[in-house]
Amino acid sequence: MNIINLPNFKNQRFAASALALAVAGTAVVTSPMLYAESLALEEIIVTSRKREESLQDVPISVTSVTEELSRASVRSLRDMADFAPNLYIERNQGTPGGVNISMRGVEYSETDKSYDPSIGVVVDGMYLGTAAGSMLNNFDTKRIEILRGPQGTLFGKNTTGGVIHVVRGDVTGELGGKVSATVGSDGREDVQGVLNLPLGENGGVKLFANSISSDGYFYNTTLKEKVFGDDKTTFGAAIRWEPTEDFDIQLHVERNNDDTDSGAYANANTAGILTCSLSGIVPALGTGGCAATDTGSGPDQTSTDGRNDTITQADNIILTANWDLGPVLLTSITTRRDLEQDYMIHFDASAAEMLRFQYINQWEQTSQELRITSQYSDRMQFVAGLYYWEVDYSQRWRVFDLFSVVAPFPKNFYGYNGQDQVTDSTAVFFSLDYSLTDALTLTVGGRYTKEEKDFDGASSTYTPTDLSEADLAKKMTNFKADFNEFSPKVGLSFTPSDDTMIYGSYTEGFKSGGFFGRQANFNIDPSYEPEYVKTFELGAKRTLLDGRMTLNATLYKSEFEDKQESIFIPISNVNVATVVRNAASLDIQGVELEVLLQASESLKVRASYGHVDAEYNSYMADLTGSGIATDNSGLTPRNTPENTASLGLTHTSAFGDGTLQSNVTFRYRSEMEGDAQNKVLGLQSSITNLNANVSYIFGADGEYKVSVFGNNITDEREHIWRIIAPLVAYEQWNEGSTYGLQFDYRF
Repeated sequence: MNIINLPNFKNQRFAASALALAVAGTAVVTSPMLYAESLALEEIIVTSRKREESLQDVPISVTSVTEELSRASVRSLRDMADFAPNLYIERNQGTPGGVNISMRGVEYSETDKSYDPSIGVVVDGMYLGTAAGSMLNNFDTKRIEILRGPQGTLFGKNTTGGVIHVVRGDVTGELGGKVSATVGSDGREDVQGVLNLPLGENGGVKLFANSISSDGYFYNTTLKEKVFGDDKTTFGAAIRWEPTEDFDIQLHVERNNDDTDSGAYANANTAGILTCSLSGIVPALGTGGCAATDTGSGPDQTSTDGRNDTITQADNIILTANWDLGPVLLTSITTRRDLEQDYMIHFDASAAEMLRFQYINQWEQTSQELRITSQYSDRMQFVAGLYYWEVDYSQRWRVFDLFSVVAPFPKNFYGYNGQDQVTDSTAVFFSLDYSLTDALTLTVGGRYTKEEKDFDGASSTYTPTDLSEADLAKKMTNFKADFNEFSPKVGLSFTPSDDTMIYGSYTEGFKSGGFFGRQANFNIDPSYEPEYVKTFELGAKRTLLDGRMTLNATLYKSEFEDKQESIFIPISNVNVATVVRNAASLDIQGVELEVLLQASESLKVRASYGHVDAEYNSYMADLTGSGIATDNSGLTPRNTPENTASLGLTHTSAFGDGTLQSNVTFRYRSEMEGDAQNKVLGLQSSITNLNANVSYIFGADGEYKVSVFGNNITDEREHIWRIIAPLVAYEQWNEGSTYGLQFDYRF
């Protein structure tokens, strides 16, 4: 018999204080100014449990970003860290449109398509199964919900850290739309447009397109040109038809083209790194490999002898149907995503010719969800359904330069390898809320998942030309595995009054096992097993001051077992293989606070605070390539800041014949380890980031808006340090201060 042990929280006094603050929040703010008049906050509706509910009635830790999306300063998914606690998002320069996400100490930064995400990014029911293309731009977005903690019951596997749920704009069925144009720093020129049209009496069509471009914030001192600029276009249509009052169907089709460089790397090759040690010694390598003497590389410039060129195309199809049968609502969501990529990365980060990778990837995913939602009882409500997910991908790699430097191959030889994988995943899920009394509700749920993975990998072949697909197939090694898992959830919520909810829950989740494709040597076993998490959560949600303030607090603890970690296996004195193993157990606990306050008729305040305490219980692995597994439990998990905080102020006032609105958002993130081995060069210092936006809204119906904005006004610079030992080391720098002017017209 399995026994659930209640968690032993550290910093109990601090945690208890946070919850007490939420429960007894009315004592915190008693200024007469706040009671001067009734200015209740607008109710926030979310679909985090796959049905429409008020945010304050949902017994989970979730942040909703809605009206902030209209700001010119909110450019992409990365800006969501300004509004949610315990959230860190940054561009991943290792893959086109890639994203690094850390939520509650669970981080996802891997670019290889064989490795499943720990945090799900979902767009209108379509789960994006790879990091590539997940850094979504703020375009035609109605709402973004950040769900923290395991969400396996309703969103499935690979959501052990949480889910970012993006909801696109509605098909209104009425004539209307929006056009915006932006100019700004580094040659920024963006144009976006959305047009809604009626389609007969019972339908509508939405057309949308955008173009996002800039010169880039890096200067290549070897090529004498700016690099890493945006070069993206999106266009598509959504058609909605309601033949009866009880049935509606919507088809969404779009294409994304992204030719943005896959980053621009600064030289970090020091003594002991072969790119530096052999620079000027091995003729095939050339010179300029050492960071200490590379004056053309730094936070704003790179000296690589080529661009990290990218050609990416993604086609998305989402078909959603709803049939209202009275007692229940039937929903079907069918999705398809085809992604093609061809991109080059200069990992040597210098003019030296040491290591270039060319990736040619194809990704085809399909999903089908059938869902039933109860509507016949307020006392008992449930959501249940079936889910099918299938993905077929292929990766082909060309590794240039390396083998003419460290091995006796001619300059025109390169390493060529490839991987193919098919994944089939089927799940059945349910979530039930039952009101035991008027104030006490029991939640039970679960999801059973069955998954099959069929993987083929070919080790590198040194060749002057690509192998044919037939010859590559002969070199493939096949690996297969099945995974079956049931992920339960149980919770209680107590509402002693209309303005107070206290809740607690126990949730289990898992992240799929598989076969790691990036190791490129399949004589070594690439397999790893699933990782598992048990999460305890205790929270409180208060609505105060006659609806003018909400105060939400959450205390949580997550216990990870069989944690998947990247480790090294030595191959030779100049090469090691990176593999994934179930090497660790990890405890993560913390607290979250969120406040939304309409302080006066003109001033609105939004604030958040998050604290994370993450510790390995065990971590036996070879992290150095020595061949000896050591105890690494003293390491700090990477990309896990201990403290995050944000404060946003919005001031609105009449000005002339229009309205002047000013927004200022301050964000703090404490220092964090950026390297899995906690090497000093990987430490990222704390940052204090400031974004601002000033808009003037005018016209008979407020249809015109002119905005001036600045992002990272404090010019906080930080970099991610990476090493492929012993070959290369490089830095990926963030963008400094940027400014822009945007014009919007709504009709």
